[in-house]
Amino acid sequence: MMQSPLGSASSRPEVACVATEGCSYLRALATIEHIAGFEHTAHAYAMAAERCREHGCWAASEAAAPASAEASRPITLKSFYQPSRRRAGATGRAAEPVPFVRSELIDIVSDAEGNTVERRPLKLDSLPRRGDPLGSLYRYWCDLRAANACRFSDIDTVQLARAEIIGKLHVVDVSSCNPHEFRFDLFAYAVPIGRYDAPCAHPVRIWADSLMRDYNTVRLTAAPRLHRVRCELGGVGHHYTRLILPFQDKRARVSRLLVAIREEPGNGVRVKAGG
Repeated sequence: MMQSPLGSASSRPEVACVATEGCSYLRALATIEHIAGFEHTAHAYAMAAERCREHGCWAASEAAAPASAEASRPITLKSFYQPSRRRAGATGRAAEPVPFVRSELIDIVSDAEGNTVERRPLKLDSLPRRGDPLGSLYRYWCDLRAANACRFSDIDTVQLARAEIIGKLHVVDVSSCNPHEFRFDLFAYAVPIGRYDAPCAHPVRIWADSLMRDYNTVRLTAAPRLHRVRCELGGVGHHYTRLILPFQDKRARVSRLLVAIREEPGNGVRVKAGG
């Protein structure tokens, strides 16, 4: 396929890999290439993952790299504009609130065990155009859709690496019309939630039902969806933004989904009981 995003071995600092089965980053790339049908590239990534401990870990090197000054600089947000005092008779606009983009629709469910799931749909055009993995991934998907039928085999893992979304990306097989038969081809390894083979396998029923419903909606409509999700599952709070992107097979049916996650403050934090 394309040039490997890994670069030369000599250009990477040697950082030990702690994954029990080799580098999770490289194995995720290998899985995506395998699903896309590029076995040679998938094998190359898999072999690199096996040599990860010996030659230094790409993903660990990325995580250990210090953030740039620009990336760490806080973003100042202003909620309104307050004009200075004017003399009597002076013209000008009064203070105006800056619109805050959010959906008025919200879905909240709970169960007898204290689990809750809150989902708020967001507009796709609210995604930042720069510096945001979800925004970068969505624009890449739009380019694919504009150029062809948007099949999974069209994915270039270099573009996924540039979007800095590897590790927080699920690939879901939705080729079955029965949501209980949906399967994770790839489960994100860098999110604070247990790995499951299928959405229906999660022990919290309201959470499993929520996943299957959202995945099935994208399968049926062939349209991407963006949600802000806040939930409490088994005493652990989760807060993240989720982008679901559909990909078609040769019969023009949605058969796989890319599910990308941007963690928000408070994600994966254990909730104190009796607060």
